[in-house]
Amino acid sequence: MPQLPGPERETIASRFNRTIAIGVWVISLIIAVSLFFINRPDQLAYLVPLALVNLLVWEALWRPLLVVSDEGVVVTNPFRAVHVPWNALVNIDTKFALTLFTPGRKIEVWVAPSPGRSFGYRSAAVAEREIRRTAPHSTNKVRPGDLPSSESGAAAEVVRSRWELLQVSGQIEAGVADSTRVTTHWHWYSIAAIVALLVSSVPALLIA
Repeated sequence: MPQLPGPERETIASRFNRTIAIGVWVISLIIAVSLFFINRPDQLAYLVPLALVNLLVWEALWRPLLVVSDEGVVVTNPFRAVHVPWNALVNIDTKFALTLFTPGRKIEVWVAPSPGRSFGYRSAAVAEREIRRTAPHSTNKVRPGDLPSSESGAAAEVVRSRWELLQVSGQIEAGVADSTRVTTHWHWYSIAAIVALLVSSVPALLIA
């Protein structure tokens, strides 16, 4: 497949989620270090549930990504990654989060929530002011989730731009969405580690 102008691969992560993750890890480090200065060895059992919290934070806030390339879109959400080839994509929406639609399936992008999901409800007036600023003669309505300043809007713009370029260049085949396979890869190692830590946390808390 010939390469189109622009980046060959674009990777999007949530700055907000990763900031929260770093904050949790800093607090966890302080707690972990303080446990070693307590003259009660049984208190070290708290390290097990602490490890569980940190692994959950990594899986839910740090690991999720959106990767856009000429081959398709890879959506890495907590516990799974989904590869959506361009031929399988039929629609894109940003009502609650950036959502990719394929025949009989929808994939929400964890790293691209709409403003309503991540920061509370934002008035539609914000969207109106934005569109009046960029296109003063337009009468279209814009969802807050489509605003370029939102995580969902910025991510949707990257996906839509690449999708449209591929369509214009004739690299997306029409009428094959139903027969194009969308693959899912589950993060089994992470799931197993979380289950093991969850089970271990019960006796650890009883010991502590």
